[in-house]
Amino acid sequence: MLHVDLDPLFVSVERSLDPSLRGRAMVIGGDGSGMGFVAAASEEARAAGVRVGMALLQARHLCPDAAFRRGDLDTYGRVGEEVTAVLLAASRRVERPSADEAFVDLSPEHGSVPPVRAAETIRDELQRRLGLDASLGLATSRLAARIASGWAKPRGLLVVLPGYERSFVATKPTSLLELPPHLESALERAGFETLGKLAEADDDALAAAVGPAAAEHVRALARGEGEPEIAVAAPPAFLQEEATVRDRKSDPLALAEIAEALARRATRRLKPFRLAAAGVAVEVRRANDSARRATNFAAATADEERITEAVRELALPLVEPADAVRGLLVRLARLGPESSQAPLFPATSAFRRAL
Repeated sequence: MLHVDLDPLFVSVERSLDPSLRGRAMVIGGDGSGMGFVAAASEEARAAGVRVGMALLQARHLCPDAAFRRGDLDTYGRVGEEVTAVLLAASRRVERPSADEAFVDLSPEHGSVPPVRAAETIRDELQRRLGLDASLGLATSRLAARIASGWAKPRGLLVVLPGYERSFVATKPTSLLELPPHLESALERAGFETLGKLAEADDDALAAAVGPAAAEHVRALARGEGEPEIAVAAPPAFLQEEATVRDRKSDPLALAEIAEALARRATRRLKPFRLAAAGVAVEVRRANDSARRATNFAAATADEERITEAVRELALPLVEPADAVRGLLVRLARLGPESSQAPLFPATSAFRRAL
């Protein structure tokens, strides 16, 4: 089980767009001069006492030198989808409890790449493709993996070898189980301050502390047992990638290159599902309208160069005038198993409809 602990996603996205913000305290949620609440805070801001959910005015008081940003939920959502795409390339069993973390099942039966190599690839891809830093923990349980990722900060990978999980977590506080406050308080009063003490607790003493119903549950959690399995991600009906054009482009070829990059990213997302695309579409958005072109392949394909070439041919007529383009979208559709060869007599569109 791999736990991926991203630096606060909203903060990381803003820094990838504006590198001058790196190393500076940041608060996402507003400009800090009015009403509103903190949606995310950098480590530097958290060190000054800023917390998610705090009033922005209070955050400004605690950290007056921080950079305050309103945030762009559309951009954050798109980057979050790209993070998931990177994870799905390693395993179809991915769970995202929040925007800033993920669990990925890298068990050998779910992937062909050794777990450590897969984890290193995920970390490198998140940095190379998205400019996001992540700390990773790899273990045979969610609990040990989550604790290991915390120890791996910043940007490291800590592997807990099989058989050493119990000793690794034994000295850690029971608060890491994230239990309801009343259970956490009851365990502390009874002297079960660490996961090791809780894992080896006497039946009667534990039942007296939290009740018979909860006793076995919390002990199993401390041992990393009975953790839910991550469900297999369902194959998508279509895949799409999009980009907002922030700076006005005067060169159609530059916009076509953006469309090509989107095509490559979308094509790579086919791999974990062993799918291919029989159709591709490009949409260009301007301030007041949008234009779209699409084409179908004679046989479904997952060939990156072939799909990218088709996207370029579709995009070039659409991106003029270039200075009015505000966004680009590439969609792969009619997904299914990749064909081993093209049909000998490809049917025309009209004939397919007749069939």
